[in-house]
Amino acid sequence: MKKLSLSDVKVVDVHAHPYVAGEEEETPASFLRKLSLSVIPDMFTDVGDLEENQPYPGSNMWVQILLRNMSKYLSCEEDLVSIVEARNEKAKDFSKYTKELFQDVNLEGLIMDFGYPQPPLDRKEYEVMSGSRVWEIVRIEQVLTSLGSKGLHFEEFIEQYRSQLTEALKKKEVVGLKTIIAYRSGLEVFEMNKEDAEREYEDFSKNGRAVAKAFRDYCFHIAMEECTTANKFMHIHTGIGDGEVVLPKASPSFLLDTLRQEKYKDTKVHLVHGGYPWVEEAAFIVSILPNVYLDISLQNPFTGHGVERIISQVLELAPFDKVMYGSDAFTVPEMNWMGAKLFKESFERVLNTWIEKDYMSYEKAKYIGEMILYRNFGKTYGVKI
Repeated sequence: MKKLSLSDVKVVDVHAHPYVAGEEEETPASFLRKLSLSVIPDMFTDVGDLEENQPYPGSNMWVQILLRNMSKYLSCEEDLVSIVEARNEKAKDFSKYTKELFQDVNLEGLIMDFGYPQPPLDRKEYEVMSGSRVWEIVRIEQVLTSLGSKGLHFEEFIEQYRSQLTEALKKKEVVGLKTIIAYRSGLEVFEMNKEDAEREYEDFSKNGRAVAKAFRDYCFHIAMEECTTANKFMHIHTGIGDGEVVLPKASPSFLLDTLRQEKYKDTKVHLVHGGYPWVEEAAFIVSILPNVYLDISLQNPFTGHGVERIISQVLELAPFDKVMYGSDAFTVPEMNWMGAKLFKESFERVLNTWIEKDYMSYEKAKYIGEMILYRNFGKTYGVKI
């Protein structure tokens, strides 16, 4: 039986972050730190004195898979020191190296959250550096904290906040807004309460990371309203992330009551990270709400061998046309590269299993692969790819 391959299929990464070339060459420890989701500075400090075949302290399957694939790509030993030396040589021309990696996996476009890192990087510069097309989402928390530091009265703050969102959404390259409310007060968003929001605004204006739940919920609803009016997407961080996330309230299930409100029935919503590890909840939500979509990012590539299981798990309930590929790459181009490569290889195994079980034809399986890798983005975002 002919084996299906997705290696030549083009890719649009619907969730990633920008980066620039480091000012100094990477060391083994610094490279491992950049590959990790950990926010603990000393997670990777000692990578020496290892026994033969001993994994690097703090590394996991994601790091193992990346290093093994990099050693093959760079034609060097599967040893961290050798790999870092070889990639440093390549990365002397950072733009050329990035373009080569992107071209190797046919990565042609990305939606990028320029809210991280701060201060924000330039979209056009990243586009030129990577050779790929870049669309932008505007993180509402950056707008909130910027305005919050100006000493505005609440009414004036809300007026300027709404105005800035309106203007941002008018830009052609901006495809939507994003919120990380899951990091601040959680995804259990209550109804708009102006009185409570105004009372908590003072705390927020003094500390941009304050919980200020009623205030954040109020501003969340304004962002949803603006996306509805502009007919653009509201991206909502769901599931795990870095160590600040309000984990007990990070499941996308907390959003359901809000998302099924009548006023939001036409609001385009994008569940970032597909709610991982609550992927079944996210899959259920997109299966019952026609205006809600999800991406498989962060769990791809950072769960390593788990990517194959997660793809299969998400597609147990989620319609094929409601799921998109993502990486959440945020520090180095190897993340974007390995994200696309690992996802394709994992998805190939899932699709080939379905073909072997006679669930579908080879041709239909190939088309489904293309849908999730780029077609769904083009259709739902109205962009020709």
